[in-house]
Amino acid sequence: MTITDAPVDHSAHIPSVCPVCGAYSLAPEYQMSVLLAVCDVLVIKALERLGNDIVRRAPRGDRRHQIFGNRPKHTAHTVWRADDSYVAKAIRNAWDVVPILLETHGGCCEYDAARVVHLLNVYVHDLAITGTEHDINELAYRLQSKLGLPVYRQDLTGDSPALTTHA
Repeated sequence: MTITDAPVDHSAHIPSVCPVCGAYSLAPEYQMSVLLAVCDVLVIKALERLGNDIVRRAPRGDRRHQIFGNRPKHTAHTVWRADDSYVAKAIRNAWDVVPILLETHGGCCEYDAARVVHLLNVYVHDLAITGTEHDINELAYRLQSKLGLPVYRQDLTGDSPALTTHA
């Protein structure tokens, strides 16, 4: 057998059913994984902006910069309470890419970008006021439960490389 005679796996090209609308799509799993991954990064970047403000705008003599050290800035809200004005600044323009993301990778269903943006605003605000660390599983749960988005992510905790649906 030569390289040109190698068997081709055609199963990767079989359309699968969208769990929301039932239409056949080339890869809703891939598309929704993109949605979760990008939202995850956007949340971390918003929390990083928030953390920078929390550490940088500390009262004189507070020494937050020395206390916090080299820890990731996106976790600063878990150590010090964030002022609402800091949260508002951190999330302002943080989700500008969401409409184009949904248009490009949203699959066959029409998703309301304003609802996704609102969910991300509420999620980051909730994390900031409760001092809770960001958790991709919680983000996936909220996207699924609040908006009905079929969010898939690879389960890295088990041996199976299969994609799992958060219900």
